[in-house]
Amino acid sequence: IGSTKISTPDYKPLKRDTEYQKRSKRKKFRRRAAIEPVIGHLKTDFRMAQNYLSGATSPQINAFLAATGWNLKKMMKQLKNEVELLLFYIFNPVLTRFFLKKKLS
Repeated sequence: IGSTKISTPDYKPLKRDTEYQKRSKRKKFRRRAAIEPVIGHLKTDFRMAQNYLSGATSPQINAFLAATGWNLKKMMKQLKNEVELLLFYIFNPVLTRFFLKKKLS
């Protein structure tokens, strides 16, 4: 596509590639492979498959709102785990005393 070089992961390392180039290609493909499932979840779970807004900046707004929803979901999950742990310590006095003794020692 013009001057843009497209890399695909189904490559055999070139003989002229240095070890550094091979490592950097591998790293880039792994990073891309980790991002693609996130984009898939955003498209299906956060309504990014179709843009319902109108205007020139609507794709940016849509992506921003989807990313915000994704981050809020992650934060709520983390908050839920912390509250569960707090409630466990509050309602289980035997373990609470054990852990407090350990920390004070």
